[in-house]
This record gives sequence, C-alpha cells and structure tokens, in this order.
Amino acid sequence: MKNKKLSLIAVFIVGIMLIVTGCGNSGAKSSADNNSTSGSQKPIPVRFGVDASAFSIEFQVANAKSYFTKNGIQPQLVNFSYGIDTINAALADQVDVGLAADFAALSRFNSGDLRLLSFLNTGKAENTKYVARDGITSPEQLKGKSIGVARATVGEYALARYLEKYNIKSNEVKIQGFTSTAEEIAAFERGDIKGGFFGGVDLDKVVQTPGAKVIGTQADIPFQSRGFLIVKDKLLKEKPEAAKKIILALDEAAKFINANPEAAAEIDANVIHAPKDGVLRSLKDSTQDIRLNDDDVKQLQDVYDYATKNNLIKGGFNLKDKIVTDPLKQALPSKLTYNPDNFK
Repeated sequence: MKNKKLSLIAVFIVGIMLIVTGCGNSGAKSSADNNSTSGSQKPIPVRFGVDASAFSIEFQVANAKSYFTKNGIQPQLVNFSYGIDTINAALADQVDVGLAADFAALSRFNSGDLRLLSFLNTGKAENTKYVARDGITSPEQLKGKSIGVARATVGEYALARYLEKYNIKSNEVKIQGFTSTAEEIAAFERGDIKGGFFGGVDLDKVVQTPGAKVIGTQADIPFQSRGFLIVKDKLLKEKPEAAKKIILALDEAAKFINANPEAAAEIDANVIHAPKDGVLRSLKDSTQDIRLNDDDVKQLQDVYDYATKNNLIKGGFNLKDKIVTDPLKQALPSKLTYNPDNFK
C-alpha cells in the first residue's frame, strides 16, 4: 500500500515537471518568434542624393528631426551641387533617391530606371531674377554677350524660354554652362558673363556686384519650376516598403517646415552653410508639399513638349510610364489626385 502511494506521488511529480517543461519551451518559442518579428522591422537602408541649396530642405529636415528613422528608414545623405547631379548619381547607382526640377528630371527619363513619385516643392517665379551688369538694362541688350546658366538644370529651359520671349536666338548670345552655383557667381563677379538667373541667397550675393542690375524675372516668361521626388525603379522592386516610408517621412518634414519656417531654415542653413535669413526668405516664398495632382503633371507634360520640340532634351518615352502612384496612394491617399486618364 505504501509502495503504491509512493508510485502515485512519483507519477504526479513527473507530470508536473512535464507541464512546466512544456510551458518553458512554449515561452522560449514565443520569445524566439518575437525576436524574429522584431528582426523583420529593421530600418531599411536608403541612400539619398541632396543638393547644396534649400531645394533639398525636406530631406535635410527629415534627417535632422529623425523622421526617416521614425518611419523605418536608415538614411545616408550624399551631397551634390545641383538636383540634376542627384539624378545622375541615381543612374550611376551611387544613390537610390534624388530630387530634380521638372526639366532636369525629364532630361534623364530616357536614360535608365528612374521613376517619379511625388511633387516636393516650388517657389514664386518673380523671385528668380535675371541679373545683368556693365550697363545692360534690358533683355534685348544681351545680344552678343556672354551669359551664364547652370548646366543640365531647369535653368537651361528657363533661359531658352526667356530668350525666345525677347526674340533672341540662342546663337546670338554666348552661353556658358556651369557645374555649380559658386562657379557661376564667381564668373558674374569677374565679368566673364554679363547675365544670369539667380534666386535666394545666390541673388543676395550677385546684386552686390558693382554695376549689377535686375532686368527681369522668370515671371516674365512666365515659368516657375517644380521639384519632384525621383527614385530608382530598382529600389521599388528590391525594397517595396521603402518608398511609402520615405513619403511619410518627407510629409512630416514638409509639415514641420510650413509650421516652423525659422527652425527649418536654421537646420538647412547649418547644413548648406548659407545665411539663415536668406534660407528663411526662400522658405516663406515657397510651397513645400508631398502630393501629386493633375496640375503638377500638366506642367511636366508642357515642359516635355516644349523641350523635345526645341531639341533641349531627348524624348521617346511616355510620361505616364515614368510616374508611379502606388507609394503615395498607400501613404497619403488624399494627396494623390492625379488622374492618368486626363492625359494622353
């Protein structure tokens, strides 16, 4: 009887041990599952091309305020002179994401796997001014003179339209292309060029040149460029969640800039080494927004039509094929009002 009682106690103890062991294994498995889930949420590494002006301010603010990190992106910002340089870098697989004005983006769409995701920003046409020197007081007097332009940028498009406005043929002026704003400003100050379009802090510098005079603005054309978010198609395919996260981060940055222009200007000024007041003035005259509407795409189409007709860029592609709307639709559906059916 005593042996039987001991046997029952032993069975009971073994049963308890099995239950405890099972619970322990279950807990370990659950912990492993949780660790696996956590591991799948690692930030996505993305290389961003940024330019040396306030044009890239949404990227700079998103980085400084940790909006990229908050939205699951591990950012690496790579500096270039102009927006077009960020696009060239994307084509060379040096960055995954860039930004460019309408004309600049269109000039590269037939060269590789670039896609447009959203509008980023724009300014006011009257704030980009044509500054001349050495007694030139009207656009017509530019004939026979050396004038400057930022090479391969939207400046080439604006200049072509400006010359056309005043019946000046391109072979009636000597156009010098520059690869950085600093080079163009220096050439203007030396007198190597007699005119050029300038805005923001660059305008502040050139108008101080002896004999400098504002003789017009881009509003005379009229034309104001718009900036767009450009990514490699490779990023969309290999990291499908990245684009949505990038858009969310940039949207937070745009909202911060609009609500806190002084703080945003200070962030950008520190990065691009420009006077805060100049950056702030540019911000107050600009629109920062993550969106895509019919008007944005119409401007792209208008620039494309003019630029291809006048041999400023190569055509041969359908603009609609270069626009990808899914990331914006997933991230900010109310900001996507572009309707492809409204375009040929």
